[in-house]
Amino acid sequence: MRGLDDVADFVIVGTGAGGATAARVLAAAGHDVLLLEEGPRLRTAERPRELLGAMGQAFRDAGSHTTRSLGPFPILQGRCVGGATAINSGIVWRMPPWVRADWVAQHGLGALVGGEALDRAYEQIEREIEVEATDPSIWGGNSTLMHEAAMAMGLPGKAMRRNAGRCQASAQCLQGCPGERRQSMDVSYIPRALGDGARLHTGARVDRVMLEFGRAIGVEGALIDPMTHRVLGPLRVMARRAVIVAASTIQTPVILRRSGLRGLVGRRLQMHPGAAVVGRFDEPVAMGWGATQGYEVPLPDRRLKLESLTLPPEMLAARLPGAGASWQTRLTELQHYAQWATIVRMEAHGRVRPTFMGGGSDAAVTFEPTRRDMLRMRDGLATLARMLFTAGAREVFPGIGGLTPVMRSIDEVSLIEETELNPGRLLMTASHLFGTAAAGEGGAPSVVDASLKVRDLSGLYVMDSSVFPTNLGVNPQHTIMALVWVAASRLAEGRG
Repeated sequence: MRGLDDVADFVIVGTGAGGATAARVLAAAGHDVLLLEEGPRLRTAERPRELLGAMGQAFRDAGSHTTRSLGPFPILQGRCVGGATAINSGIVWRMPPWVRADWVAQHGLGALVGGEALDRAYEQIEREIEVEATDPSIWGGNSTLMHEAAMAMGLPGKAMRRNAGRCQASAQCLQGCPGERRQSMDVSYIPRALGDGARLHTGARVDRVMLEFGRAIGVEGALIDPMTHRVLGPLRVMARRAVIVAASTIQTPVILRRSGLRGLVGRRLQMHPGAAVVGRFDEPVAMGWGATQGYEVPLPDRRLKLESLTLPPEMLAARLPGAGASWQTRLTELQHYAQWATIVRMEAHGRVRPTFMGGGSDAAVTFEPTRRDMLRMRDGLATLARMLFTAGAREVFPGIGGLTPVMRSIDEVSLIEETELNPGRLLMTASHLFGTAAAGEGGAPSVVDASLKVRDLSGLYVMDSSVFPTNLGVNPQHTIMALVWVAASRLAEGRG
């Protein structure tokens, strides 16, 4: 068996938005940085164009990992160099001002988010990863119809800002941008950090942080084949200055708990589960051309955000109602469908625990939406259905169990508004996750402080969305990167 034995100043576990940003900052400052990634480094040109094959390569558990709850739903995570940034649509949002104010007032995080350092980080990141509003010329039919509906209904719709200023409208973000126009971490900050001297090991599964006399001294785990998961040998990497865990809201608390940490580690899991509605139009929508996600309607007072969401044909087909000949007829109309989604800023708190069954990243995730959460989900789905009819849809498929599968009139939307919705009646997915190693100061319950250092330990930091004390209500990638930029800059200067 072959193993991995190495040493660096800073050892970073994970290569998503947090880990890649930390590497970009620390390597640029001249530090010896080593990145450890459990998944493979995928060359964009070699990634499958059909989504199921792409998910098998780049998604954790091929997208099949679900919550353990009465109505289980999938949790979508990247497992490759670039993490979730390599499989998402590149949507960029700064932290909403009301969330920022809450983090300062209620969680004591003024030193992290209250000053100009965070704004400067946002601005520099936006320049470096080419953030621009999605131009209407590349919206495609799916986003254009959503815009028309939002304007007709007086909703505050707008073009999405994305890290894809040179987007070619291929509608293939989830499979990896074929022209590498979207500046995900695998094509931007990871190569930049490597150019500045950082090193990268793939197939490097970290099981635990090694602690000695109150200090993190390195990590242990296994070197694996990133595609087959077969163990090739032991992994042991030492850190001269610090270990930075940036393995995601799910995997980070698993690693920390296996390292002996307790308290709030793995608790207070928060998320934005989402669900979608499909509409059929007389004229072709041609969902296969345009930005994967180009238009959105933020409704923060209702804890909702509505988004256009393109799906490739093989996934869209699974969303169509019917069976046999009627379903086959609908397949012939694939060019005529639009799909829009709602995400909900849920108030529920869940939990993440290691399963202790097999290798290092296995996690048991418990999350039960509250009744208020499901009322908001119902509100979002009903609004989407009304928007689709307003835009001219002939049929709307609500995707709610026990409800008519096909609606042919806007009057039928009242069926959604009147139904008692529960998670078991709906296909929800979650990709925005927060809170399992929350930051806080001034007595606020927390795992890490405002420098993102784990409390009562030296040399151990957490730099991903698990440090968010609350969820945002918007896409978190940009805020992960900005928070890490601030914390990593201070660490690089010896102020962490």
